Amino acid sequence: MNPLLTKEESELSALQSIIRMGTRQTLEEKIGKTIYAFALYEKVKRATIPIYDNSDYILMVSFDKEAEHESIILNKILPLLARVYFTL
Repeated sequence: MNPLLTKEESELSALQSIIRMGTRQTLEEKIGKTIYAFALYEKVKRATIPIYDNSDYILMVSFDKEAEHESIILNKILPLLARVYFTL
């Protein structure tokens, strides 16, 4: 698989995702914490998953357009993150 973005573009995308996630946090008191944010592009699906461990970390994941992203996130990624962060 060939990267769609250069290293610099990937860094910019990560920074923009952190900013957007921070914006979402302003409404958490009213609507709850973000579980994940999703964007569908012409060439790829992308998800941003906040890691709630008293830090501002996020996990950015890209999927092929045909991938069942919601199932992967809910049934594989989130349980894995829960196991990792509960055992630290």
